Amino acid sequence: MGWAPCCRHRPRSWMARELPDNTRQLAFEVLRLRYWQLLLNEDLKKKRFAIPIHLAIGHEAIAVAAHTAMEPLDQLVLTHRNVAYHMARAGALEPIADEYALAPTGASGGRLGSMNLVNPARGVMYASSILGNNLPVACGLALGQQVQQRGGCVIVLTGDGAMEEGPFYESLVFAQSHHVPLLIMVENNNCSMASTIEQRRCPIAINRLCEAVGMPFLPLEGNEVMAYTAALRRMCATARQGQPACLEVAVTTFNQHAGPTPGWPTDPKRISLDNGLIVEPSVNDPVFVLQQQLGVPRFDALAEDVIAQRRLEPTVVG
Repeated sequence: MGWAPCCRHRPRSWMARELPDNTRQLAFEVLRLRYWQLLLNEDLKKKRFAIPIHLAIGHEAIAVAAHTAMEPLDQLVLTHRNVAYHMARAGALEPIADEYALAPTGASGGRLGSMNLVNPARGVMYASSILGNNLPVACGLALGQQVQQRGGCVIVLTGDGAMEEGPFYESLVFAQSHHVPLLIMVENNNCSMASTIEQRRCPIAINRLCEAVGMPFLPLEGNEVMAYTAALRRMCATARQGQPACLEVAVTTFNQHAGPTPGWPTDPKRISLDNGLIVEPSVNDPVFVLQQQLGVPRFDALAEDVIAQRRLEPTVVG
C-alpha cells in the first residue's frame, strides 16, 4: 500500500487549492473585495481621505458576479457607491485607494475622486452621484453598441432609491422599445440615504413594471456568488442578442452611508478588521455564505491566501 502524507502536515493553502478552479477564483475575489473594503474602512477612520467614500461592505457577491460576467466589449455604468465594482474590475486596491487620496498614482491620476470615477480601459465608462442620472447615459451607450454593431452589452447599476425617479421608467421603455443591449441591475438595500423604503414610499413591484413593457426580469437573493455569476452570464448573453433585461438583487449595506463605520462614538454599527472578514453571521453577508458553502477549514485557508497575496498581486488598471 502506498503511503500518503497526512493532510495536517500540508500548508493550509493546500485546502483552498483543492476547490474547483472557478469556485476558488470567485470565492477568492469575494474575500479579496471584503478585505480591501475593510482596509479602506480603517483608512477612513484615520481620516486619510478628504472626499466622501461610499463603501459597499455586503455587496461583494454581486460585484464579483458582474465583473466575471463581463466580456471584452461589454461596458459598465455605476452609481456613487461604486467601490466594489471598481476594485473588481481593476483587480487591485492601490489604484482605487490612491485615487480616493487624490494622488497622481490613482486610477484617474487623482482627478476624479470617488463618486465620478471611471476606468474606460476596464470597461467602466461612467459613474454619477446624481440619483438616476446614469440610466439615460447607459441607454445611450447601449444604443451606441447597437448602431456600431459592436456585440457587447451595457450593465448599469442602480438602486431602490433611483426606482422612484423618472429616468428609471423612461429607460425601461427606451431600452425595450429599441431593443438595445442593456442590463439594468437594481441593488435593493432598502435604504436611500438614511430612510427605508417603508419610511419614504409605497412598495414598487419592479417585476410588474418589467412585465408591462415586455422586459425579462430576474430577482436575486441569497448572496451566493456562484449562482449570481451564472445568472449574470445568462442575462448578459440575452442582452447582447438585443433583448434588454432587468434584475433586482437584495443586498445589505453593513457600513454607514458614507465615511467610516462606526461613524461616531455611539454608532450602533461596528465594523473592524480586527474582527475578521465576516461582518454578520447570516445569509445577509456574502462572506458568511461562502464560509457555509466551503466549510471553515477551506474558508480560513482561502482567507489566509487573500491576506498573504494582496501585496504580491500586479496592479491592473488599464
